[in-house]
Amino acid sequence: MLNLTAGGLSGGYRKYLRRVVPMLRAEGSITELLIALPPGHEQQPGIEGEVVSWAPGEHWRGYPSLRAHVRAWKPDVVFIPTARYIDCQAPTLSMVQNMLPMLPATLRDGFPAWAKLRLDATLARRSTSAATRIIAVSEYVRDFLVERWNVPARNVGVVYHGVDVPVTASPPESMHSFVNDPFLFTAGSLFPYRGLEDAIQALPHIADHGLRLVIAGEGSASYRNRMVALATKLQVAERIVWLGQVDPSVMAYFYQQCTAFLMTSRVEACPNIALEAMASGAQCISTSCPRRTLMRRPVRAPNQLRRKAFGRNNEQGFIPGITLREAS
Repeated sequence: MLNLTAGGLSGGYRKYLRRVVPMLRAEGSITELLIALPPGHEQQPGIEGEVVSWAPGEHWRGYPSLRAHVRAWKPDVVFIPTARYIDCQAPTLSMVQNMLPMLPATLRDGFPAWAKLRLDATLARRSTSAATRIIAVSEYVRDFLVERWNVPARNVGVVYHGVDVPVTASPPESMHSFVNDPFLFTAGSLFPYRGLEDAIQALPHIADHGLRLVIAGEGSASYRNRMVALATKLQVAERIVWLGQVDPSVMAYFYQQCTAFLMTSRVEACPNIALEAMASGAQCISTSCPRRTLMRRPVRAPNQLRRKAFGRNNEQGFIPGITLREAS
């Protein structure tokens, strides 16, 4: 199992590993399991056994030492849960669980970010053409691979991500004063495709000018700086709370305490964060993620935030006090 990333592990990816690795070890037909993790991330809770890594910066050169190690190990199957590929002289199963490389690249966040996105797109496309089989985490991803990248349909299988049952909710160690008041909550990696500008631009139009927007997650520093500048320009910076990375129990707390959970993403392979929010009983305001238009050009309109409330039984109705115009 080769977890080929550019050098880090997101919170969602670590959660995926904690779920999948024990299941693989419990599978009776698997007698040995070799796991490769990025440098500095070899020690992960719940992941035991033979763990290897590669030299820092080696991913730019195709992981030569890791490739040699795996070939010498002679696996029956190589599983790469990211849209990456290295030739280990064995059948390879790749998984596409992130649509970010499929998005149009712009220079808005600078040349390095543009270059990385283009490289990720090239590597993802190569992996889908070279892998023996591909797992798509939704029918949406499968359709994209088949229709847009011309991957043979027989090579692509769909396995939806599940979500953990709601964990025990724990308030943050440093209790924020806003938790006793109504607030909107959003979370996830901070990258342009998340579309946080929609939520920030909606704040001035909400009748309750004391309603806060709480944001959990880390990611692109340049994107966060742009969002802070936007909030300052709209004079709503004091109504936004940036939590950074938080533990699952704290996430559950915010899911349960928020007035509504926002998902403003331009595109999602499988919206795990919205599924987690719904599993925790949160009402959700979500974008519709138009696929054809999105893949041709970036979405810039601030009115893409469309409201759809998902209660525990999908019948709780819209959030009181927020009109359709205000939500958009």
